[in-house]
Amino acid sequence: MNTIKSRILLRLMQVFGMQPWWMLHLEASVISGFMAIVGGYRKEIVLGNLKKVFGRENIQSLSKGFYKNFCDITLESMKLFSAKDHSVYTRVEYSEEGVSLMNRLHKEGRHVILVGAHMANWEMYAMTLSGAIDHKTMALYKRLSDPIMDDAMLKSRQRKGLKMIEIEECKTWMDTHVKEGGEPVAVGFGFDQSPHDPKKAWWTTFLGLETPVYFGAEKWAHTYDAAVVYGAVRRTGRGRYKVEFRLVEENVKTLNKGHVIDKCLGELEMEILNAPSDWLWSHKRWKHQIPEGMKVQKRMFERTLES
Repeated sequence: MNTIKSRILLRLMQVFGMQPWWMLHLEASVISGFMAIVGGYRKEIVLGNLKKVFGRENIQSLSKGFYKNFCDITLESMKLFSAKDHSVYTRVEYSEEGVSLMNRLHKEGRHVILVGAHMANWEMYAMTLSGAIDHKTMALYKRLSDPIMDDAMLKSRQRKGLKMIEIEECKTWMDTHVKEGGEPVAVGFGFDQSPHDPKKAWWTTFLGLETPVYFGAEKWAHTYDAAVVYGAVRRTGRGRYKVEFRLVEENVKTLNKGHVIDKCLGELEMEILNAPSDWLWSHKRWKHQIPEGMKVQKRMFERTLES
């Protein structure tokens, strides 16, 4: 996309986001209703993923719920480019127990690997995170190919203190921060997308299916002796969300390889089974076949439809 088109698109998104929340949600309902009837974004992938997990009987109702969630979070995320900070903060609640957990770890000088997934509106969670906890906050991200949109996204996410570090630079940033005796940092990891290289992934089962998983969150926890906390985002109303921090493991050094990832997958499975339409089913999550010679690791903390 050339510079002029990018600037026009960004401006249109900013103007569109100036509408009140209720109007955006009304428009989201109309668009999602149309998608449910005619067919929406990545329809074949969405239906295919839902069928793999839940079977053919439930995919129509679940896909309808998915498109409602998808349209809501898409339009809500557009509004973040122009919304007042207070307007966003009043829509994201953080549980007292979770904040107390994070603040205790901060007082103890512990770095935290904050694991999360594409559930409900993770963009509003990312924007409000630094104002909810005492830790310095950093998140890994992959740079967008369009520099104008990349810059706009960074400004939106970072305006309240979250530091976004490109994946190729994150290890250097963290090493420097630790070496210089920097304050405790909470590092955000999204781990629910499909790894680019299946040969370097951790292969296990997820939602009952053979699945490759990013291993970086567990590796970082061992490298920096960090506690691992799962950040769960759930919808409490239209455009309103609650974040709960749940301790996965506080001391990872003595744990077997895969233990942390396994527990994180269990947390995500529980989220998805409780609110299946709120996960981003449009990801090509199961596009890889397990490479020859690799082993599917057994689960210890698996959550299934039957459990």
